[in-house]
This record gives sequence, structure tokens and C-alpha cells, in this order.
Amino acid sequence: MESIKVIQVATGMIQIPPNGWGAVERIIWAYKDRLQRMGNIVEIKFVNQVEKEDNVIVHTHIANLALECRDKGIPYVYSLHDHHSEHYGKGSFVFNQNLEAIKGSVISFTHAEYLVDYFSETDKLFFLSHGVDTEFFLPSEVQNNEHKLLMLANNGLAGNSGFDRKGFRFGIEAAKRLNLPITIVGTENNKEFFSMNTDLLGYDKLQIVADNPTDENTRRLYQEHTIFLHPSMLEAGHPNLTLLEAASSCLPIVGTYRGSKKIEGLSIINDISTESVVEGILSTINDYESIRNKMLEVRHTYDWYFVCEKLEKFYSNAIKVNDKYDSEKTRGLYINVYN
Repeated sequence: MESIKVIQVATGMIQIPPNGWGAVERIIWAYKDRLQRMGNIVEIKFVNQVEKEDNVIVHTHIANLALECRDKGIPYVYSLHDHHSEHYGKGSFVFNQNLEAIKGSVISFTHAEYLVDYFSETDKLFFLSHGVDTEFFLPSEVQNNEHKLLMLANNGLAGNSGFDRKGFRFGIEAAKRLNLPITIVGTENNKEFFSMNTDLLGYDKLQIVADNPTDENTRRLYQEHTIFLHPSMLEAGHPNLTLLEAASSCLPIVGTYRGSKKIEGLSIINDISTESVVEGILSTINDYESIRNKMLEVRHTYDWYFVCEKLEKFYSNAIKVNDKYDSEKTRGLYINVYN
């Protein structure tokens, strides 16, 4: 396959690569890194630096930036990362703006499989999994003798820092019931969450790390703990980045998941409650060694390389389209890639 020139459009909110938190920015950087290793030319530009060029893929990640490209007559690929589309619901400004961005694209991707059906008003939206740097997020070489729980998330929803979207309460209550230590890691925003949910601070085996950890610190935390908790009620990525980082680190997981892609070592809870988290933890502990060994066997399959291999094929086909980007044309490109 000939090399492809790609422009990833920066969000303009956090530097790329991010020095700590920043999921979309981390994804953009992963695309750049892996696609370049595959022999492609990838630049990261702000939207005001992007011009229409033949045989160049422009990949946008924020709805208003996609629409700005559309208004400038620049064909673009769009990635939907916005969980607020589902939270606010159909007919909301956020949903309509994302739908408009999808309809105006050559092809669009969602990283949560169920959102393909949710955006039923278009057939330009397709699933593309997230990945992980399996060369960086490595398993611990030393097996811990005592179980330690880990949650890694930026809690809150729609500007309400006290909203428990990530299920911190269920994780802490489960840890307390089982008398297990638990560490909750994330951005400084989590301090606001706990200031609004002070009753959770009473557990003496709870450690809160709200310092926007670096990648190195995050890797260390995965390696120092034994079970990852993710009882989240709303995600625009299934699997999201932390699930795959935990999987790459061979850290068995207890949490919610709405996807068909099998994540080895994930104990799925169908209802978000303290009881279901407790049951998932106990089931994981009872079969821990076997679960972790299975995770070790398949961890390499989650790497960004395999995601970008598929993405490269989409890009290659999208470049061939020079006429109107109607739904039938987009569907044809998609089928070609999967055949």
C-alpha cells in the first residue's frame, strides 16, 4: 500500500501528546505514532491551518471543527468521542451537532459500538475500536500477594463534578465490604467530586491520587494493583482507554461493557450496584491466576497497530472518492475494507 498523507486536526484544548490526562489528544497521538511507523506521513494541525489538498486525509475529532472543515469545502473523516450525545439525547444540540458532523463526513467512526445504532439517522457511522500501547503498558513481573483495587477516571458529567458517572461510590463500598484497599486516580476534578461526596472519605483503606498522573505513574499504578474497577454508566468508548490499558497490563477487570469485542479478563457487571461489583471481585479473586494467564496470552492483540492497520485501509479507500460522498458510496468503502 502506498503511503498516505494524513492531517489529524488538534482539539485546541490540551497539548498533543498530553502530559497526563486527555483521552482524545492521546488517541490523536497514537494514530500519528502508529501510522507513521507504518510508513505514512502524519501531521497534527489546528483547524485554521488546514487547507483543501488533493489526496490528503483530514481527520477531525470535535464536531464544531468538523463542521468548520465542511464549511471550508474540505472533505474530512470524523471520530465521535462525545458521550454527551447520548446523555442529552436525540434532539439535543449536542446530538444534532454530532449528527451533522457525521452526515457531512466522507466516513465517521464511533469507538462505542452501541452508538452506531443510536445514530440511526445516518449510515455513515461505523465502529472502530480503541487501542493501547502494549509496548508501554506492561504487566508487572512480580505477582502481588495481597489484592489491591484500582479505579482510574475523571468523574462527573455535563459540568456537574459531583455526578458519579464512573461509579466511585460502588467501588469504594465494595472495597469496604471486602476490607480491601482501593486507590482512585485521576485529575484534580476528582477532588471536587469528593468534596461533594464526603461520606465516601470515611473508609480508611481509600487512597485518592488527584494529581493528573503522568503516563509513567499510571503504568506504575497498574502494576502495583491487582484488580481494576470500571462500573461506569456512560462511555463514548467501549472499550475505553483505561479498560485497554488495564488489559495490556494484565490487570483483571470488573466493570460495565457494551461491546462485542472480547476483552479477556473482564468480568462484566450487567447492573451497576455495590453487590454486582462485590460479586465480580470475588469471582475474579477465586480464579485469579487462570484469568491473568489468559490475559497474558492475548494482550498484544489490543495494540494500536491493529487499529491503525484498519484505519489505514479506510483512509486509502476514502482518498479514491472524488464525487459526492453519499451513504451508498461510504457503505461500499466500508465493505471493501472488511472484505
